[in-house]
Amino acid sequence: MSIFMVLGLAIAPLAAQDDTRLIVGQVMVLERMALPDDTVLMVDISDDTDTSLAAVRVPTDGAQSPFTFEIEAPADQALVVRAGLRAMDDAVWLTEPVAVAPGSDALDLGTIRALRTQPMGFASLLACGTQLLEVGFLPEDVRLRFNEQLITMVPSVAASGALFTDPDNPATSIHMKGDTALLRIDGAELAECTLMRPELDITQGVWNITAIGDKAAVFPSRTELVFYSDGRMSASVGCNRLIGGYRRHGGILSFGRIASTMMSCPDGMMDQEHQFTTMLRRVDGYRLSSDGGRLTLLAGGAPVITARR
Repeated sequence: MSIFMVLGLAIAPLAAQDDTRLIVGQVMVLERMALPDDTVLMVDISDDTDTSLAAVRVPTDGAQSPFTFEIEAPADQALVVRAGLRAMDDAVWLTEPVAVAPGSDALDLGTIRALRTQPMGFASLLACGTQLLEVGFLPEDVRLRFNEQLITMVPSVAASGALFTDPDNPATSIHMKGDTALLRIDGAELAECTLMRPELDITQGVWNITAIGDKAAVFPSRTELVFYSDGRMSASVGCNRLIGGYRRHGGILSFGRIASTMMSCPDGMMDQEHQFTTMLRRVDGYRLSSDGGRLTLLAGGAPVITARR
């Protein structure tokens, strides 16, 4: 198999070189299949609040698994590493989140396996003792990534909090109370879990789109982009209403199929709408400004859509 080396293209600023460490590893896709030529290799580094700190995005140009990566990450703090692959039409393969202890020495993660992952909406980290899991709250169910499984659970009656149970295996459940959770897998109770979410995230408020590609948005005050915590999104760039879904894993972001109303719009608005939906299909990451007031959607590390609250 061919190996594709990632050049450390950072899409989030890092501190001075003395305050960083090199993290390397290899991503292997378990499925026996030829990956599409448009597949992009994604690596994301988050802190212990699941706020993205650094990332790389590199086209694979038809190369096949395994893929070797290297990335500069902040030193001497707890980190979370996610890696994976994305092809168009929102096909995503992801490794499970990997916890990295504070340190300054270079670190080799070895080979980590990526599995095809169904949409989980705004996937949040659950810290259960020393184990990291991902949980996503969708409109009708909850999805949990755990030990290379994707477990779907549905709401159940609870005296307090929110209880979700695997309908095919009632011994597997998650009971949420605020930012804590009690997780049972096949009847075995994990250590009490804590939900890790960044203080600032994309689901807070309405975003007005200020630029699409290299062009300023027409009538930005009439545009909007809204992310709901259950994985739904809606948008308007001045005329039609667009609705669809998104997935977020740390700094990894992508959009599924987008539906639209069919109003006839002025030519400028129609062109802007077409450009917006074209750019959305390419998005594979994002970053927020330090004050949370500016959102930049990225494709291959390059800004493609910018917005303000």
